[in-house]
Amino acid sequence: MPAGPASLKIPMSVLQRKHTRFSLEIPATIVTRFGDRQQTVLQQISIGGCFTGWEENIYTGDEFRLEIGLPNGNRLPLACKAVYRFDNTGVGVKFTDISRFEQSLISQIIEAKLQAEGLPLPIDPFTVPTPILLEEKPRPPADERRQREDILEGIMSFDS
Repeated sequence: MPAGPASLKIPMSVLQRKHTRFSLEIPATIVTRFGDRQQTVLQQISIGGCFTGWEENIYTGDEFRLEIGLPNGNRLPLACKAVYRFDNTGVGVKFTDISRFEQSLISQIIEAKLQAEGLPLPIDPFTVPTPILLEEKPRPPADERRQREDILEGIMSFDS
């Protein structure tokens, strides 16, 4: 696993993401394979999956349906699979058997939520995220660095 400044550990799943995630709170309904329905809130969403709040009865590998409200008032039912679970935190969900049309509907949900929150940014959820660069930039030699620090110290402590 790559490490960055101060040995920052980034999970491999973050580095391998295929779709841009949006941190939004979107209400949804989980429908289990037994037909039980429970309300949840999606905390992050992309056209490939989402992260939902803590669900005691959803475990890694479980398959279920997630229904998300569309801007027109209808509901988008999506086949899902729990791909990871953080106890007392939430569940990472992958949308399975999702069509390009369903992905475009998710894009509409994201755009509507961004606009409702006053963030009318043009987005393209189909864009692959820019990879995180974790390589440290080479540092200047100690002498050059010390000279820069001395210059900055002089500027910062200048009394007029």
